[in-house]
Amino acid sequence: MAESPFRPLSGAVQEHLAHPRNTGPWPTELAHLTRVAGEAGSRTSGAFVRFYLALEAGQIRGVRYEVLGGPSLMAAASWLSECICNKRASPDQVPPGMDIARELELERSEHGMALLVEDAVLQVLKQAGNGRISKQGS
Repeated sequence: MAESPFRPLSGAVQEHLAHPRNTGPWPTELAHLTRVAGEAGSRTSGAFVRFYLALEAGQIRGVRYEVLGGPSLMAAASWLSECICNKRASPDQVPPGMDIARELELERSEHGMALLVEDAVLQVLKQAGNGRISKQGS
């Protein structure tokens, strides 16, 4: 029997797939906060992510995301959402995509998924910094 060319998913990826962070409706206590959206990737390529941040007084109080893609992208979005919640709403608080890939032990061919989630969150922060914020639905 030939050995599979695919490496099994890392334990960290499996954990985030089994227990994704920051999913579902917004908690009631965050409903009044301004939410900003940013995205990266493309639906036609099969790798797309959109992040929503609930901001208050320069802080990220809540995070939600939408993902169209495989397990590495889903796990990277979950990991990053957990990492940035309750941090300053500043690009220097967003871990580089390669750090995300390292934390999740992603295969080299999947590193682009970690870069996509980084780009999406940086896009949100850019929108917020340009004053392009509006109340968004859940």
